[in-house]
Amino acid sequence: MTPRAETRAGDHAPAVAVIGGGATGCAVARDLALRGLRVTLIEAGDLGTGTSSRFHGMLQSGARYAVSDTVYAAECMRERRTVAALIPGAVEAVGGLFVALREDPPEFPDRFVKGCQAAAIPVEEIDPALVMREEPHLSRDIRRAFTVPDATINPWRLLNALAADIEAHGGRVLRRHRLLAVMTQGGRVRGVELESVEGRRVIPVDAVVNAAGPWAGRIATLAEQSIGLQLTKGSILVLAHRMVGRIVNRCRPPSSHDIIVPTGTVGLFGTTSEVVEDPGTTYVRPEEVQALLDGAAPLIPEIRSFRALRVWAGVRPLVKPEAWPENQPLPRRHQVIDHSAQGLGGFFTVCGGSLTTHRSMAADAGDHLCRQLGWNAPSSSATTPLHGAGTEAWHPVAGHAQSEKAQAFSRQLCECEAVQAGEVDRLLGENPDITLDDLRRRLRVGFGPCQGTFCAPRAADLLAALRPDADAAGELHGFWQERLKGIAPVAWGPQARQLLLNDSVYERTLGLRLPDRMPT
Repeated sequence: MTPRAETRAGDHAPAVAVIGGGATGCAVARDLALRGLRVTLIEAGDLGTGTSSRFHGMLQSGARYAVSDTVYAAECMRERRTVAALIPGAVEAVGGLFVALREDPPEFPDRFVKGCQAAAIPVEEIDPALVMREEPHLSRDIRRAFTVPDATINPWRLLNALAADIEAHGGRVLRRHRLLAVMTQGGRVRGVELESVEGRRVIPVDAVVNAAGPWAGRIATLAEQSIGLQLTKGSILVLAHRMVGRIVNRCRPPSSHDIIVPTGTVGLFGTTSEVVEDPGTTYVRPEEVQALLDGAAPLIPEIRSFRALRVWAGVRPLVKPEAWPENQPLPRRHQVIDHSAQGLGGFFTVCGGSLTTHRSMAADAGDHLCRQLGWNAPSSSATTPLHGAGTEAWHPVAGHAQSEKAQAFSRQLCECEAVQAGEVDRLLGENPDITLDDLRRRLRVGFGPCQGTFCAPRAADLLAALRPDADAAGELHGFWQERLKGIAPVAWGPQARQLLLNDSVYERTLGLRLPDRMPT
């Protein structure tokens, strides 16, 4: 069937397609919409299903890179303040600690302090004895300790706020639309061909920004372009509660197995680092889990006594400069690639960086694009309030406090995360194409210790009641399959019993069988 072409009403502002619905893509689309361009954000799935939801959850101060890359560290600190001011409802200012153990390089802490000062990162040395009193699960072998203003961020709150702001400024957000082709003529981008459940269509555009994270290389090939990326998988272990009150880093050169993050109602420990070829490589092998536990032991000696809920992995897209030494860590700074140097005008790729720097990455990409298109409009994304972002900070236990105050226990759909059934009703009513898996991301349904054993069937019941034609049983089975990917590698002790209970509920009560082979 011939794809239909579409036109858009409006002025003569350039039309831009942004590919990728992660933090960078959403930020690029917002930045361009604020500049008055006609913007379409295109995402193959739901927002935040890639690296933006598979990381350590930090909105970092940059202190981690204060020694290795002071310029990037300073950018992180600026953006940490900017993002927290723009969307406080997605940020929890838990604070950060850098601790030096006996085995860590003794000269590094002094270099760390100088690097933080050079990057304008507030840093203060505190008594290790105080740290050990306040954080009883940490090693008793802390030699020096420093505080920095690290924070955590709820990525889905951020992404959905950015998407709402894109639409509020005249842009549009297309979820579940797969890019089939970048259409060119005369050495310039002319349009994009998309596919969705509604069929194929062509959108005429003047430019394309490739912000697809680890999939950026594959998107570039659709335009017959190439980019030098190194894909690195990082795995993270999820513990059943917040083991520490602040984000804790080892005070040593950035490496694997050196961060503990209290986020939401759980604790995260990571990460590993492994070069991979496939951007969809998110399966965590048993030996990776053991490596995480071994790496955590010096910092949290009793790590194996804590209940592990699951593991996950994300793929980092790092820019690999030409002739970069093989034994040197790749730079973390982002890069904007103008593909006119490769013979295609109007095609740009932005990659590297981190979620913390998503806004500054977007502003840089917008500057490059506007210069080429001759569109004279500066970035205003740092100072323009996000539409409907609110002013209250994110408090992960706020839902529990509200339930206690209102005594609203009978309508509580997810006890672990204090999600009310009314919140699910509202989202299902407002979003006709939302899925059970989308609810997991939007509301943290299934994130707690039971991993969806009780709340997911309740959500499926609401879905079936509101949408009689929906395949609620099929979506519930898919939800459980997705949860299994992370639970199976840590199925020992209490979590093995939880897995058997989950299977009993799903199979005996709901008739959904556990697969003979665990999903990968």
